[in-house]
Amino acid sequence: MEIDLEVLAPLAGRWQFRQKSAIYEGPQENAWAPFGLAISSQRLRNGRIRATVAFPKQHSVGRIVFGRNAKTNAYFSAGIGGYGYAYLLDEFTLGRGWRALRTEGGEQNISAATLYDIEVQLRGQRVRLLVNSIAVLEGNLPSPLNADQIGLFAYGDAPVEFSKFVVDIDDIDKPHVFVVMHFGEPYDTLYRDVITPVATEMGFAPYRADDVYHPGLVLEDIIEGLVESEVIVAEITPANPNVFYELGYAHALGKPTILLAERGRELPFDIRGYRCIFYDNTIGGKKEIETKLACEST
Repeated sequence: MEIDLEVLAPLAGRWQFRQKSAIYEGPQENAWAPFGLAISSQRLRNGRIRATVAFPKQHSVGRIVFGRNAKTNAYFSAGIGGYGYAYLLDEFTLGRGWRALRTEGGEQNISAATLYDIEVQLRGQRVRLLVNSIAVLEGNLPSPLNADQIGLFAYGDAPVEFSKFVVDIDDIDKPHVFVVMHFGEPYDTLYRDVITPVATEMGFAPYRADDVYHPGLVLEDIIEGLVESEVIVAEITPANPNVFYELGYAHALGKPTILLAERGRELPFDIRGYRCIFYDNTIGGKKEIETKLACEST
């Protein structure tokens, strides 16, 4: 869906909006930094955001904003220019300013006489930046997105022109729930008969590492599942070191995590402070965990 650039809300800098273009003309008078920020009413957590950026007079900075929080004004951006680099992914928070997360290339390679088609692909905490259909960098956000406003960012005193601002949302592609657990019975039945139907009913697509069918390292599939999923479900009844490794990785990412354990299981000291859904491994217990898991997922 192409966004009408006339309806963007300018939050910083001087802008000129037309239906097909948005031109950053420079900073506002007495601005604390020479930058421009304009926000769209369109929202996105997973999908693709595209825009064409041009620098009419000299190389400057033009990036796509995503994950902006209207309450805190924190946001991420990815695109052309900044910190002396050609391409980058960065984060802005009040009090700290901008912080580069991934950088590639030298800014001397960016020309003022070229149109750059930039595309930001979002999946969970994974971000990929493409420029003129070439993947130039990929990185992970330090924490899950807690907001979904998108927009445009420019920096400097020279004009920056944006056009063809497009958002692609695949309605078929549901947010993912990655399940970490011991393989084998009775846990396979728990996954198949309880976790999968409850997550599906809540609008999520659940899967485990053994649901991925392609060559490669299993650990890479697990890390990909942890990074790219919106929610993690961890069944921790057996003292399985692999499961606890994956749980620790999810906590390090700041990922929303639901813990499950059979009633009577004593939790390790390091995770006793986390809420856990205890269930009975009975027909009645199945109904109990279905109800509790549905409540925790909302």
